[in-house]
Amino acid sequence: MIYYLEGILKEKNPSFIVLEVKGVGYKINIPFSIFEDLPSLDQKTKIYTYLHVKENEIALYGFLKPEDREFFLHLISLSSIGPRSALRMLSRISPGDFKKAIKEKDLIKLTHIPGIGKKTAQRLILELGEDLKQEPVLVEENKLIRDGIEALISLGYSKYQAREAIDKVIKQGKIKNNLTYLIKEALRYV
Repeated sequence: MIYYLEGILKEKNPSFIVLEVKGVGYKINIPFSIFEDLPSLDQKTKIYTYLHVKENEIALYGFLKPEDREFFLHLISLSSIGPRSALRMLSRISPGDFKKAIKEKDLIKLTHIPGIGKKTAQRLILELGEDLKQEPVLVEENKLIRDGIEALISLGYSKYQAREAIDKVIKQGKIKNNLTYLIKEALRYV
């Protein structure tokens, strides 16, 4: 199992990227929803991956955050949802919004996602709802975090660098309800 790859981003498209790791270029399928968050070409990038092996196909699927990868794995653990369908679903809705719709049992929002009908939406709520209730609310949904990322971008950092720095502050447990403090701590990591 390849948990993540870290290397230089050589090519990026809305559906896949090519990441060069020690002279080898890996084609990694990505959901469209993370395309905007990718760094620019020739930048160092870390992608959390899932390697799917079938008798006539080997494919890598990638995500910028480990929790997004874990949600993808939850989706493909359900019968009749394969990696390609899960990727299509995550291309239309962010994992955070997807989880929120499942937690809130929002059938309307879920059935608007391509590949999810009423029965599949009900199954998602039933099978993933309990697991997601145990999960803490994602901090990225917090307005303070979005404001912190926007502030770092306005200082000239890329969206990817800003998100990485804010994530490091969160992992250190240093986040407080103070935007100035958050930015000051995040600047240590860029």
